[in-house]
Amino acid sequence: MRITTTTLGTLRKQDVFDVIGWHLLRQGTRATAFDGVKCLYRAMDGKRCAIGWIIPDEVYERSLEFLGVRDLAARLIESEHAAFARVLYRHMPLLRDLQEMHDARHPFEWPFALRVIAQRHQLNVKVVAQCERSFDRTGIAPHTPMQLVSPVALLSHRKVKPASIAEDFRNEELNETPEFFSD
Repeated sequence: MRITTTTLGTLRKQDVFDVIGWHLLRQGTRATAFDGVKCLYRAMDGKRCAIGWIIPDEVYERSLEFLGVRDLAARLIESEHAAFARVLYRHMPLLRDLQEMHDARHPFEWPFALRVIAQRHQLNVKVVAQCERSFDRTGIAPHTPMQLVSPVALLSHRKVKPASIAEDFRNEELNETPEFFSD
């Protein structure tokens, strides 16, 4: 599904979260300027930030870069793109959280951060779990304490058939890319 001003008007908060979460986790990296520091809605290499994934092509222009989502909405509300600005205002708290996550967190932290954002906004996290399975990424933050195992315990541990875990994931019903998230 191609994001347009018309389709955006039909999206619920859960849909917005799912679209942005899916694309960010699939992308797996920030959208930045050549300096690697300044985040962009649409980078030259095709990457996008959280809000960049919902800016329709007919709305996007380079002059919108470096505006926060609130400033973006304020700039567009008096233009021919007022309908898109209203979408931004309607989902502003969620969009600000998602933009902050993209700009301030490392991509390996995104699955965990998305779960926190979903809880804050009372949304489900199915898309996060689906992306972790599909793209082989986990939401383990670097500060998660690791359990130490003695070498003796490793030697005496029985081998586990790794395919059994993979089969469980393959049998899940959400294992395919939903049409909604296709480019």
